[in-house]
This record gives sequence, C-alpha cells and structure tokens, in this order.
Amino acid sequence: MQNLLYFLYRFRTFGLFLLLEGICAWLIIAYNNQPNAAFLNSSNRLVAGINTLTSNTGDYFQLKKINDQLIAENLLLREQLANVSLGLVQIDSSARKYNLFKAKVINNTFQRSMNYLTLDVGSKDQVLPGMGVVGGEGIVGQVKSVSANFATVTSLLHRNLMVSSSVKRTHTLCTVQWDGVSPLEASLKYIPRHIPINVGDTIVSSGYNAVFPENIPIGTISEYQLEENDVFYEAKIKLAVDFSSLEYVYLIQNVHKTEQDSLETETQVIQ
Repeated sequence: MQNLLYFLYRFRTFGLFLLLEGICAWLIIAYNNQPNAAFLNSSNRLVAGINTLTSNTGDYFQLKKINDQLIAENLLLREQLANVSLGLVQIDSSARKYNLFKAKVINNTFQRSMNYLTLDVGSKDQVLPGMGVVGGEGIVGQVKSVSANFATVTSLLHRNLMVSSSVKRTHTLCTVQWDGVSPLEASLKYIPRHIPINVGDTIVSSGYNAVFPENIPIGTISEYQLEENDVFYEAKIKLAVDFSSLEYVYLIQNVHKTEQDSLETETQVIQ
C-alpha cells in the first residue's frame, strides 16, 4: 500500500495533466456538434469492432463442438440414405431381415492382388465373421476376422472373393470376381451367350446367399466380347465403389443367416 501511495505521489503532476486533458476533451466534444458527432461515430465503430471480435472469438472456440455435431448429423444422414438406397428400410420392424451397423475404415489397401480393409468395430459391437460390408454406393466386401475392437474385411478387390450377382435388367444370374488388374474394374462371369447384354447394364447382388440382400449395386458393364465358340460372355464392369476414398462403411447383419446356413448345410448332407 505504501508503494502505491509513493507511486501516485511521484507522478502526481503527470496524473493531474492527464485529468485536465480529459476534462478539456470532454468539454470540446460536449459543446461542439462536429467533434461530438465524430466522437460518437468513432466510438460506435470501436464498440462494433469489439463486438465483432468477441463474436468471432466465441465462434472460433465453438468450432470443435459444431464440427462434431455436423459429423454426427452427416453420419446419421449417410446411414438413412444407405438404408434407402440399399433397400434395407422396413416399415414393420418385426419383419426386418437385415440390420445395418456403421463403421469407420482405419486401414485400406487397393493396389495389391488380395486387398483388405480394417474397421474400428469388433465383437463388442456385435460384428461377426461373414457379415457383408457395403458403402453408400454399393458392395465393399465381407468380414474376414474379428477381435474385440476391430474387424478385417476381405475387399471386393480380392482375387478369392466371388459375389453372386445378377444383371438387373434381365435378372440373369452371374458372378463378379476381381481380376487383380485395376481397382476400378472387375470381371463379370457366367452370363450365357443367349442372354443379350449391353454396355451400361447395371450389375447388382442376386440375394442368392445369406450375406448380401438382393439389388445392392456392384457396378455397370463397361465392355464385353463373345467369341464364336464361347459358352459365356467375357465381360468387365466398372465398380460402383471407389475403393481409394472409402471413409465409412456399413456392415449388414442377416437376422436369419444362422437358420438359413443350417438348413442349407443339412440339405447338402442329406444329398
């Protein structure tokens, strides 16, 4: 306290000068219209600038929260769109045959002959080996292995994965298998020569297994040929999914898969 009093006493002359300057400035502004208007405009601009800076600062510190909210909303919209586009919406929930789980891709290869993905979900999230995996545009692959927190997926870009398919326009059964060449294309097999096909025909899942529902997009025919003695076409499809930019996928759980597999296995044993 003594130091403060000493400081004030030491600078008393300068303090008195500032006080008198302030009084003079107030008198000039208060009793002269032009300076008064200029002062008010300047003060308004200053206050507006301070308010803008305060608002911008607050908005900056809210960005993470807003960004998290937008991500959550975006994921919800993606899931709803996937349900609609993949035909997994059921009006009556008791009749639902498939459940859909979203997952984030945390590792992905697409330049090898046998490619895999790693997802950030596992057995604690009810993920099981054999589940189908799709993106917003179409089929991605099939769950291979599962740990508590992660799952690996055999990509459609894997030479050993074969997907039961059909030509949507003619309902002709066929098979899609990657040939190990381009991550943008795959081979289309076993379309009989008497079936007319066209470039641009859509290839979808057939539903003839317990992994994928029918009519999930796989790709479109990009080229084909048929030699005189060939029984089946040789064809390629442009894949619906861009495997180089996968971020989120959806796992498909067939509610009746165990029952279907058990019955089919029993039938094969009887034969």
